[in-house]
Amino acid sequence: MSEQTPSIGHLLLVWLLVGPSMWSLGTAVADAIQAELPLSTMGVGLLFGTTVVVLFWTAGFQPSLTASFGYFITEQAIDLILLFGTVFLFVPVSTPWATVALQFCSICLAVTLVFTPVGKQIQNVLRRHIRSVLKLPPQKQSANND
Repeated sequence: MSEQTPSIGHLLLVWLLVGPSMWSLGTAVADAIQAELPLSTMGVGLLFGTTVVVLFWTAGFQPSLTASFGYFITEQAIDLILLFGTVFLFVPVSTPWATVALQFCSICLAVTLVFTPVGKQIQNVLRRHIRSVLKLPPQKQSANND
């Protein structure tokens, strides 16, 4: 969570980092439903992504830009791993609902790894392991662990 005063600029930057994954999920759902909508598939995705980010923002979940950037990178990496994993190990993604499921799993895993206490613990374990492998001195604990 952010300790700074929320602003429109902060919301816009969070939307730019978090919104694209929600946008692509909304687009995939619109493709899977195949309903006649007054908006294009891209428009439905944009509306869905914007609505999700603004609803969470309004409900009080206002993540820092660092956490939002971490989510952006993590979600992209998980999305690629899941995509390549299903293509090479299992079966190619053949239905629109399989695409929705993969994107939804990617988003849920990224949210868990970045925004929850479990994710913070995993980050700390990975950070310590990487520092030990690289033979770097232990990192000092800071007051702001964001």
